[in-house]
Amino acid sequence: MTLSEAAAKHLSADAVKNINEWLTQPKYEQYRSELETMISDEKWKELEDAFFKIIEFGTGGRRGMTGIGSNRINRVTIGESAQALCEYAAEHDADAPTKGVVIACDTRLSSPELSKYTAQVCVAAGFKTYIFDSFRATPELSFAVRHLGAAIGIVISASHNPPADNGFKAYWSDGGQLVAPHDKGVLAKAALITEVKDADYDSAVQSGDIHIIGKEVDEAYIAAAVAQAEGDQRELSIVYSPLHGAGQTNTLPVLQAAGFKDISLVQDQMIPDGHFPTIENNKANPEERAANDRAVAQMLAEDADIAITNDPDADRIGVMVHAAKRPIYLNGNQSAVLAADYVLAKKQQKHQLDGRQYIAKTIVTTDMLEALADHYGVRCYGNFLVGFKYIGELIHNKENTDEEFVIGGEESYGLLKGDYARDKDGAAGALPLAEYAAELRADNKTLYDRLLELYREHGLYVERLDNIQSPGADGFERMQYIMRELREHPPTHVGEHAVTALLDYADVTRREIASGESEKIDCIKGNVVVLEFGDPRCRITVRPSGTEPKIKFYVQWFVEARSDDLSDIEEQYEEMNEHIEVMSRELEGILFES
Repeated sequence: MTLSEAAAKHLSADAVKNINEWLTQPKYEQYRSELETMISDEKWKELEDAFFKIIEFGTGGRRGMTGIGSNRINRVTIGESAQALCEYAAEHDADAPTKGVVIACDTRLSSPELSKYTAQVCVAAGFKTYIFDSFRATPELSFAVRHLGAAIGIVISASHNPPADNGFKAYWSDGGQLVAPHDKGVLAKAALITEVKDADYDSAVQSGDIHIIGKEVDEAYIAAAVAQAEGDQRELSIVYSPLHGAGQTNTLPVLQAAGFKDISLVQDQMIPDGHFPTIENNKANPEERAANDRAVAQMLAEDADIAITNDPDADRIGVMVHAAKRPIYLNGNQSAVLAADYVLAKKQQKHQLDGRQYIAKTIVTTDMLEALADHYGVRCYGNFLVGFKYIGELIHNKENTDEEFVIGGEESYGLLKGDYARDKDGAAGALPLAEYAAELRADNKTLYDRLLELYREHGLYVERLDNIQSPGADGFERMQYIMRELREHPPTHVGEHAVTALLDYADVTRREIASGESEKIDCIKGNVVVLEFGDPRCRITVRPSGTEPKIKFYVQWFVEARSDDLSDIEEQYEEMNEHIEVMSRELEGILFES
């Protein structure tokens, strides 16, 4: 059966092509009956959204809603991804099947089933297969690939996405997520697969083709993370929540093993549950203020010093500070700045900075990290597109040089200190921030107090992120249209500020608006446009999300501190926050009303 001409009139050409493949090719047979029912029921909008494209490798692998369709996460898209990754790895390393693959998953509803199925596919592809005995944090998978000498790794997770989503994160032998050309190579190979093969799970365990791992890898990972400790202050009261996710396997045991004893758990949220039932809108993302509210409420009630949360796969970290009887929700940029300041200051005190050290960030992460690097005499690499995988690639490329990685951060609440893992790690963020908070507490200060001091020392770097949802096929087209318009007809002003330069990462070119002069940008290509306002530190970056159906505005602004008084600096910071919110909203109106 193929779509009738009458049915095809309701759908785009790409959707028709993909639906016909799902109706005729053997690898989609398990979904054929369900698809035929959708067609007979004339669910054209659902069919268009599910089939208008093939789900691609984005910022964090293949990720999206679970369900039937080429643009959905299901046993076919997961299975073909796993099989393609194995085949691709074997082509690049003849010993890859013997070295094997490591598989982990988070606490999402479909994660246990899909991770076991992934193991079955990898065994059928001839790979020695390691799989964790239950959910684990993504950064432990990154660590485990190198610890076990595996060729590749896979995480079944949609990170911080809504409960209906899941995904497939692929890792190379260095423990880092796939980057070019490997990501496109695996996807191209997946497109050629006509049949997804799988082995029987129980039989593969019995035969030793599947190795179930747990405690030994956990202990090695925790020891490696704890070894990143820089200080010895541990007098600190912490409220902790994994937001129903895997953080209880990395962040919590790392803090405990490092010597933090006064940790109060948000008990309801210690329950692994992919519905994320205790969180407003069921969004278990520390970036969402409401996701942290239960931990903050407990922090205030117990008069604790800080609260820490993780997203479901525990590579992100949220930190809230109890300051002057009110909670301060640190954003990802502020956490990165505080962690970097602490680590670099401690290394300076120990005479461990000799000019060979470097830190790293993405293009949308605060430029205050560059100011700190200058202050401490280390290098800052900041020419990376969004995605911690590029920082992981940098660490790999620097392995055989005399440069030493210290810490990396991205605005999306991701940090990594040290190179024991090659992806961001909630534990790697929690440890230096808890250490810093304990050290500051001994001086009757908080992390927020230190942040204000840093603004006084280096100027105010103020950042804001706005997400504009654009779901479905219509939303996808709308995002493409907006990016084209922004490139071809950029606004001359946003609010009172003139746009002085446009940076287009599609052709990695920076163009001065007044003179038309252009120069190349030192970065790889990506679907990103930046509007600059006089100072390179004053800019708005626009990009479609690589993992969710939305377009993102990253507003970054710099001003000098107008006084040395911390209360005035705090007031100035709030004024700047309001200012950049207005700018973001105005740009949204310009782009979405055009």
